Amino acid sequence: MRKAALIGRPNVGKSSLFNCLLRRRQAIVEDTPAVTRDRHYGILQLEENAFLILIDTGGFLGEKPGIEAQVAQQVRFAVEEADLLLWVVEASTGVHPMDEEFGEWLRHHRRPDQALWLVANKADNPIQMHQGLELYRLGIEPIFFVSATNGRGIESLRKALREFAQTNHTNLAVEVPRFALIGRPNVGKSTLLNTLLGKPRAIVSDIPGTTRDALEELSEWQGKPFYWIDTAGLRRKSHIPPHSIERYAALRTLEALMRADVILLVVDATEPLTAQDMSLLRQAEKQGKGIVLIFNKSDLLSEEAKRRLLIWAQKKVQPLESLPILFVSALTGKGVKEASAAAFQVYEAGHYTISTRKLNNTLLPTLRAHPHPSVGNLQPSIRFIQQIKAPPPTFLLHARHKDRISQSYLHFIRRQIRQIFPFPGWWLYFQLREAS
Repeated sequence: MRKAALIGRPNVGKSSLFNCLLRRRQAIVEDTPAVTRDRHYGILQLEENAFLILIDTGGFLGEKPGIEAQVAQQVRFAVEEADLLLWVVEASTGVHPMDEEFGEWLRHHRRPDQALWLVANKADNPIQMHQGLELYRLGIEPIFFVSATNGRGIESLRKALREFAQTNHTNLAVEVPRFALIGRPNVGKSTLLNTLLGKPRAIVSDIPGTTRDALEELSEWQGKPFYWIDTAGLRRKSHIPPHSIERYAALRTLEALMRADVILLVVDATEPLTAQDMSLLRQAEKQGKGIVLIFNKSDLLSEEAKRRLLIWAQKKVQPLESLPILFVSALTGKGVKEASAAAFQVYEAGHYTISTRKLNNTLLPTLRAHPHPSVGNLQPSIRFIQQIKAPPPTFLLHARHKDRISQSYLHFIRRQIRQIFPFPGWWLYFQLREAS
C-alpha cells in the first residue's frame, strides 16, 4: 500500500487536513503551534479497492536541540518512507520565510523519484485563494487550493490521490487486533513502544506530557499483524486544566482505550500501582477490555524485590486472578519481547468460548454441592449456565430468585469457570435471568 505524508511548518492545518481526508477526528487540532509532535497514521479509503496510508507529521521548526530536533527526526522518517509528499502551506500568507527554509531542507532529504505536491490550505474563499497565487513561485506543481475547515477543494485532492493510489486487494475489513499502552505520565510508554518496534517511532523526553496524541503503528508477531497504540499519560481528571491540550490528549487516550482490544497498563516498578493506576485498570475492566500489567524500569529492582512486588500486585488486582504480569526494562530491552506474546495470549483468550454442555456438566454438580446461602425463606440457586458473548467473556445465569444472588457467590462461580478455562486478563461478566 502506498504512503502519503503531510509535511510543512507548524500551524498550517496539517492535522485538520488529515482529519478531513480521513473523515474522522483522529489527530488533535489546536491553534497552538507544534501540537503534533509524532507521526500519526491513518488508512485513507478512496474507493472500494483504492487505499493510501496517510501520515500526519509535526510542524517543522528546524533541527534545533531538544524536542524540535526529535520532531524534525519524525518528519525525516515520514519523508523517507512516503511515496508521495503533500507539502502543506497556508494560502493567505503566500510564501512564508519558514516555507522557504523548509523547502531548502526538503531539497536535501527528498528522493529524486519521490512525488511532491503543494497543498495550499485555508483557501476558505476566492480572496484567500487569490492571495495564494504567489505560491507558484516555489516551482512545485500540482498545487491544490483547499480548505480543511469548509471542505473547499477537498474532493479534487481526493480524486488526485485516488489516481495516485495503487489498487489494493487486501481485505482491510478483516479486524486487526489493537494493543494500547496506557498509564500515568513518564512511566516509559513511548520508550517501551520504540523498544518493541526496534526504531524511534515515538518522541521520548523526560518532560511529562511529551506524548499528546494516540499513535498507531502496524506491527507483526509470529506472522500475525496487529497495531500498537501509544497514548498520552493520564493524570487525575482534577489535575488537568480545562480546555488545555492535555485535556484533549486525555480524551484521545480514552478513545484509544475504547478502540483497543487489549490494554497494557504500564506502571513504574519503583512506585507501583498508585490510586491512578488502579483507576485506569478498573476503567479498562469496566470497558470490557483484556488487560496485561507491565512493570517497567524493573532493572532498578533486585530479584527479591520483584518477587515481593509480584505477590503484592497479584493480591492488589484481585479478582482479576489470572492477570498476566510482566517485569520489563524498556531501556535495556529485558523482558520486552514477552509483551507481544502476552497481548496475543489475552486477545485470543477473550475470543474463547466454553460449550454450554461443558459448562453445565462441570459447574452444576459443584454448585449443588455448594449451594447459595438461604435468604430468609428463599433459596436462590443457579439452574443453567451458558456463555453468550466473547469478547468480553459473558455468561448468562438462569437463576431462581436472581435478585437475591450475592456478589460473593458470583465470585465463587467465576473461580469455578476459570478452572475450566482461565481467561487470562479478562473480567468475567454475568447476566442473570429468572429461571422458570
